[in-house]
Amino acid sequence: MKIIINNKEIEVSEGEKLIEAARRQGIEIPALCYITGYQHQPSCMVCMVKNCETGQMIPSCSTVVADEMIIDSESDEVKELRRQALELLLSDHIAVCRPPCEPKNCKLQKYAAAYHAKWNRFSRYSAIKAPPQHIKGNFWFDVTKCIRCGLCVYNTNDGFTFKDRGFGMQVVLPDESVKNIEESINEICPTEALYLQSWKS
Repeated sequence: MKIIINNKEIEVSEGEKLIEAARRQGIEIPALCYITGYQHQPSCMVCMVKNCETGQMIPSCSTVVADEMIIDSESDEVKELRRQALELLLSDHIAVCRPPCEPKNCKLQKYAAAYHAKWNRFSRYSAIKAPPQHIKGNFWFDVTKCIRCGLCVYNTNDGFTFKDRGFGMQVVLPDESVKNIEESINEICPTEALYLQSWKS
């Protein structure tokens, strides 16, 4: 099969996700809730592209390629939509990250800078104010950095779940019945809301 992305014709495989087909050709499409090989649900809307045939904006992380599909991922219209999506995420995210967060490793800060997203555009929302929570072992969780992407929820059996909906949705942490947490789960968190740090009782 063949599709066209940004006026470039490329070969794609049946069942392939649009974001993967683009990245394979060196076309970078940003994403916060998607990592190759992991379960996910579209939530961040940062990976939106335009289907030029229908005029619709579609999430590239969950859209399967179709033969002769024509996609735009670089127009001003697409970039503006991504900027708005980032500003919504930033509206209830802590403005000044605290240790051990490394801004250079934070995808949210990276994309916010790239798309010139404003931290306070939606001023009626405010960041949650709460200290980091110790989960178990060396695992900690900082709710002020969480963007509710769901990667920790969908990719472990360790007790991470969601509660509520919309702007009130929060990640529920594992309870005392959970004996261990997968050592690598913090590595898929796009904002270092879930992190490792030595802890003493």
